[in-house]
Amino acid sequence: MKKQASLSAMKARRRNVSDSPQTNRRRSSRLSAIDELLLKIPIDLIIEIFSRLPLKSIARCRCVSKQWASVLRGSDFTQFFLTKALARQQLLFYCQKEKEVSFFSSVQPQNVVDEDSSPTAAVDHHMTFPFQRAETISSSVNGFLCINDDREVVWVICNPSTRQSFTLPKMKTRRRSRKIKFLGYDPIEKQHKVLAMIMLEKSVVDHQVLTLGNGNMTWRLIECGIPHYFPGLTSICINGVLYYTARGSSVDDMIVCFDVRSEKYSFVRAAERGMHFATLINFQGKLASTKAARHYFISGRSKSFEIWILDDPEKHEWSKCKFRLPLMWGSPAVKRFVSFVGVTATNEFVFSSFSSEPFYVYYYNFVKNSITRVQIEGMGGFKWDYRVGIFLNHVEDVKLMELF
Repeated sequence: MKKQASLSAMKARRRNVSDSPQTNRRRSSRLSAIDELLLKIPIDLIIEIFSRLPLKSIARCRCVSKQWASVLRGSDFTQFFLTKALARQQLLFYCQKEKEVSFFSSVQPQNVVDEDSSPTAAVDHHMTFPFQRAETISSSVNGFLCINDDREVVWVICNPSTRQSFTLPKMKTRRRSRKIKFLGYDPIEKQHKVLAMIMLEKSVVDHQVLTLGNGNMTWRLIECGIPHYFPGLTSICINGVLYYTARGSSVDDMIVCFDVRSEKYSFVRAAERGMHFATLINFQGKLASTKAARHYFISGRSKSFEIWILDDPEKHEWSKCKFRLPLMWGSPAVKRFVSFVGVTATNEFVFSSFSSEPFYVYYYNFVKNSITRVQIEGMGGFKWDYRVGIFLNHVEDVKLMELF
């Protein structure tokens, strides 16, 4: 009892000392000196120095003083950091287990060529938050993602880099309607926008847009002069244009194009039937659709795969390109089935296999005709029935949600 009373007295004395006017004056003096030092350094140099810090250090520096927070929350720093991050893109992984979703990332290798061994890549854990059932998770769009919680009937925007998220406002909809949402980015105005469609039975009846970052978190009705049905659940945003698959009035497959800046619609006729279920990818800055023989995945028995590349959206012109896989593709190292992820800036197709541990990512360099399998480490503890996915070309964005 005496020992416990002594400890309590010591803690009380520490609180009294830390809260004393003399201590507060010394702390204030140190903060003033730090702020004065910051004011003596050119702002461009300050931004350059801070941009070299890891994300966790930037988060701590925001708490040093109001002066530091003002710099690190400002648009000049966040835009400069984003510009540098575009040159060091990452792989972003998500794993849904039970009632939560976790995000991890790793450095995206450049020019991977290692046929004799199986290199490894370690991941960093970003965030885990509760989700009753994440029905759809959008592709990473300039660092942000849009997630649908089917049980709670809510949509959440999250930034894994800052570990922040917020729920989108509810939409006014009709009874028994279904909502589909896509996330896009306008690189000119540097704005994220959410495109939403309200479906009744098989057709889209309403189109609405919400702009992030303009201080007005409300949905706006927009016009769409292109009737379409059965919009796909996935999309891709390339150079300010959001693409998703759908079917037209004649039941033909089509690619719907939504210009994020002008909020205008257009469409492209599909290159072939069945494209409604294909994977859309960014191939050297152009929209492309993948297809492997008669399926939309690759297996260890596959000898080749094809992609359709959109050469001219206005003329609805596509070109087909066939890639023959090297002989080592059929080796035991290749899992039975792998799915398309995308294409890197260094001409490598990326495939993923998450059917069981360990998890692998495959790089096929079609210029050098080589295959490399990379084992992903740091995501242990996941069972075969957990839902795991991967996004290519993810960028770190330090923009805080409160700025929206």
